[in-house]
Amino acid sequence: MNTFALRITSPEGDLFSGEVAKLFVRGTEGELAVMAGHIPFVTYVVPCDCKVELPDGTEKVGRIERGVLTVSTDKVILLSGDFSWK
Repeated sequence: MNTFALRITSPEGDLFSGEVAKLFVRGTEGELAVMAGHIPFVTYVVPCDCKVELPDGTEKVGRIERGVLTVSTDKVILLSGDFSWK
């Protein structure tokens, strides 16, 4: 399975940094699933559960109240003002 570099960060610092298989969040236009090779884009993230699928198939789930998602060719960054792991 292809992976990509994900960083979830807040004003308090990095909350996650590593290789992942998938990221699921909700943008202003609806549900998003980001995988390796996704087309670059930027969007606001609205309140939702944020699911990160790791390369071994396990999942981490957190809650984001607001943020910005930046997908580039070599990494994905989720900036959040209010994020907590469940």
